[in-house]
Amino acid sequence: MKWGRGYDPYVHAESLGVEVVRSNNVHGWGDYRAGVIRVHGTLTQDEARCTVTHELVHHEHRDDTLGYCGVGWLDTRLERQVHATAARRLIVMPELADALRWSDHPNEIAEQLGVDVRTLYARVLDLERAEYDDLHKRLGGRERRTLDDLHAYAARRLPTPYAG
Repeated sequence: MKWGRGYDPYVHAESLGVEVVRSNNVHGWGDYRAGVIRVHGTLTQDEARCTVTHELVHHEHRDDTLGYCGVGWLDTRLERQVHATAARRLIVMPELADALRWSDHPNEIAEQLGVDVRTLYARVLDLERAEYDDLHKRLGGRERRTLDDLHAYAARRLPTPYAG
């Protein structure tokens, strides 16, 4: 399966037998239950793409069957892990490097990648040391500061768990 901008979560959902519907009767951005992903009807195309990807990770982990444990910090941890996995599918290193060369503003970088800003932040915060070093090598110069600034900004802006 192709990741990054070429990843189509709707095709992926169909291949898994998961139905995707838009609904204004959704708490948060979306949810997954019994083979159906419901995405809030007011989301932008990029927000919906990220939400469907996030909910597909829940489907693959069988979170609708196994459920949450009810302990706040463990449930938050699960949500962050799911969001990090979704962000890895949606943002690959060569595309992130290109977007960082193109702009130093999070909204523009996210738009270039076809994701929402929360997913960009989740991906940057989940960079492994080797990925971070690789990006620094790819970017060099001014863009190195851009990546460092984006990481610091993301750490301040993404403390709230993803509602999914």
